[in-house]
Amino acid sequence: MEPLMTFRGVSMSFFGHSMRGMALESVDAVFVQGRTTAIVGANASGKSTMLRLAAGVIRPTEGAVVWSRAQRATSRAFVPQRSALAADFTARETVSLGTAAKEAPAARVDAALEAVGLLSRGHVRYHSMSGGEQQRVRVARALAQVEHADGSALLLDEPFSSLDPAEVARLVEALRAFTGAGGSVILSLHDAGLAREVAQAAIALRQGRVLASGGADEVLAPASLRAVYAHEMLEATERARWLRPRL
Repeated sequence: MEPLMTFRGVSMSFFGHSMRGMALESVDAVFVQGRTTAIVGANASGKSTMLRLAAGVIRPTEGAVVWSRAQRATSRAFVPQRSALAADFTARETVSLGTAAKEAPAARVDAALEAVGLLSRGHVRYHSMSGGEQQRVRVARALAQVEHADGSALLLDEPFSSLDPAEVARLVEALRAFTGAGGSVILSLHDAGLAREVAQAAIALRQGRVLASGGADEVLAPASLRAVYAHEMLEATERARWLRPRL
C-alpha cells in the first residue's frame, strides 16, 4: 500500500526552567494511505506530540516527518485534544471557519454537519452546546477543511473523549466513510478496545518510544499492551466484558 507519511528518526525535546524532557525519542514509523491508524499509549507517552508533529504544529528536534505528496491546508486537518473558541459562533459558522474559501460552500458545511449528526443543530451557539457536541463540531470543521477525502488526512487527538455511546458510533461511521472515500485517519486513543475496532493499523508508544507497530489486531493484543501500559491486560469474554455501542 502507498505510504502516507513517514517519521524518520524523530526526536522531540521540550525545555523547562531547569530540565530537558524527551517527548519522543528516535521514532521511526510509516503511516499508510487509506487506513485508520490508532496511536495508543499511557498518559505522557508522546501520542499528542506525535500528532502535532504530523500536523506541522511543531517541528522535531531531530529527524524528519515526510509526507508522500505535497500537503495543502485543504488536504490535511488537525483536531487537538483541547481547543478554545473565543467568539460565540453558531455550530454552522464554526464549521465554515475550517474552509479556505471566504464564503464556505453551504453544501460542504451541511455535509460535514450531517456526517457527525449535527445538521439540525447548526443554528445553535457553540458555547451553549454540550462537550460531546462541541467535539463533534470540531471534527465537522476538520471534515469541511479538506476539499476531497481522496488523498487527504484527518489527524485527531482523542476524538471520542467527550462522547456518549451513540455519538461514538456516529463519529466512527463518519470516519469510516472518510477512509472509504480514499482518505486517511490518524488518531490517538486511550481505549485500546475501541482502537482495535476502528483502526486497521496501530502504533504503541511508551515513554516516547515505539514499542510496537503494525496491524491493529496484533499491536492491540493483551500481550503487546501489557508492555505498553506496564499493567496486565485481559481479553474480553462473553461473561465479562465492557458494554460498548454497536460500531
